[in-house]
Amino acid sequence: MVDKKKLNCWEISQCQRTEGCPAREHPLRVCWEIAAELPDHRSAFNVCKDCLVYLTKMENSSLADEEITRILVTKGVCVLPSACPQYMTFDDTGR
Repeated sequence: MVDKKKLNCWEISQCQRTEGCPAREHPLRVCWEIAAELPDHRSAFNVCKDCLVYLTKMENSSLADEEITRILVTKGVCVLPSACPQYMTFDDTGR
């Protein structure tokens, strides 16, 4: 199973936006910290607390790990390494 906490927000939300995306510009930061710095104050409405990205990455999420996995699979997010070529690891021979 892919470590869901390591998925980027655009992978979880299946966002296709690449140009001008603050989260993609700062992939090592969590998106809710980036949102808190934006001038439109998205975080002031507590949107992040209900967001699947936030719930996936939080240690004490209100959803169980199995529930998050089911939601991600239903959305079509690749969470099984055998089905996700981008997460497969190779041995020294490249296979």
